[in-house]
Parts: sequence; C-alpha cells; structure tokens
Amino acid sequence: MSEAFGAFMQLYSGLPREGPGTIDSLLNVLEIADTPPLGRVLDAACGTGADSKILSRALPNVELIGVDKQAEFIEAAKARGLRADFRVGDMLWVEGDFDLIWCAGAVYFFGVETVLEAWRGHLRPGGKVAFSEVVWREQASAEAKAFWAEAYPAMDSQNGLNARIESCGFKVLSAEPLGRAGWEAYYNALRANIARLKGQNPVMDEVIAETEAEIAVYDAHFGEYDYVVYLVEPV
Repeated sequence: MSEAFGAFMQLYSGLPREGPGTIDSLLNVLEIADTPPLGRVLDAACGTGADSKILSRALPNVELIGVDKQAEFIEAAKARGLRADFRVGDMLWVEGDFDLIWCAGAVYFFGVETVLEAWRGHLRPGGKVAFSEVVWREQASAEAKAFWAEAYPAMDSQNGLNARIESCGFKVLSAEPLGRAGWEAYYNALRANIARLKGQNPVMDEVIAETEAEIAVYDAHFGEYDYVVYLVEPV
C-alpha cells in the first residue's frame, strides 16, 4: 500500500458511508423495484456496508451479498454483524444471478455501458439494477467544469446518461436527484476527519487538500450537479 493510499484510507475511515447518499433515496428505489422477499440482492462496491445495512433491514429475508475490492472495507462491513455475505472482489465479476443489483456511486469507475453489459447476464427474470451517478443538472460554471473535467472527465448530463442507458437496452424506471442532504451528511463527516488529521504529515495534507478542493466546489456550485439515483431494467 502506498503512503498516499494509506493516508486516503485513513481520511475516509470511520465515515457513516463512503459517498453521498441517504436512507430515503435507497428505500424509495426499493419500493419501486419490488424485489421478491426471498430474492437475491447484490450490493456492488459495498464499502463498509452502510447500504447493506439498509438493504438487510428493508429486505430481511433476501440473500444479500456485498462485494468490494478493498479488504479494509469488507472487514468493516463484516463487523456490522449483518446477515450478509461480504466478499473481497471485483464488482463486475459477480457470481450467480440476482433480483436486484445496487451500486452506490461506483459506476463511474467503469462507465455505465460496461457496468450494465457486465450485469445484464446476472439478472434473474424481472431483475433490476439500481445505482447512483453524479451528473450535470444545469449549465455549469467554469470552476465546476474545471474541477470535474479532472475528477470525472466522462461526467454527463442527466438527459445524456438516460440516453446512454437506453442505448444499452435498458429502460429507466426512475431517476431521482439525491439532493443536498445526502452530500451534507457525507461532507460534514469528512470535515470532522480533516480537522482531526490535518497537519500530521505532508502526504496526509496533500490528500486533505484534494478533498477540501472538492468540498469547496460543492459549497460554491451545488445545484449545477448532483447524484441521481437510477432504477433500470433490461428490455
């Protein structure tokens, strides 16, 4: 593990979740998804299991599998004591078939086309994919464009992403913006970690500076972009 990656993991440890999101946004998707009570659910790139906890409570009798490539996250997820099978692995190379595949904020690692193509063959009849993805919501400022051009060059508008999903042979069942609350909870927890860790060493301070730049763009330009929580199914 590199020193920079170690500092990143330390900065992001102990957070309620590893990215923007809310309980309600996931519960709203589950209400529409109508997952069978005894179905099989995948939490792809599950992190420390924040959403697995919601899934296990909302769908107490499903077979729940959580996958993440970071062993540290999987260990933290296991420590929650949920009735779930947490595994270290690649979110694209899953085993078996599922009634629901959920992925919070990690589709951007591969792109929506790659993800949907990989998961299509792992959906049971009636199975659905739900995920959150950051998109442009309105005309963006130069500062926001400059930041996201480096952080996520492939970032699309919501209409653009809708069209790409449909071009993959999927139908958009719902697409709801996350809203400010989901970002605030995440960034407030990060701010607390920053205050605790700042000044420890130059590597940590460099990682913190990158995070503070992200938060500064959010503070100045939220509304120009947001996560949208999607529920889609193959057609």
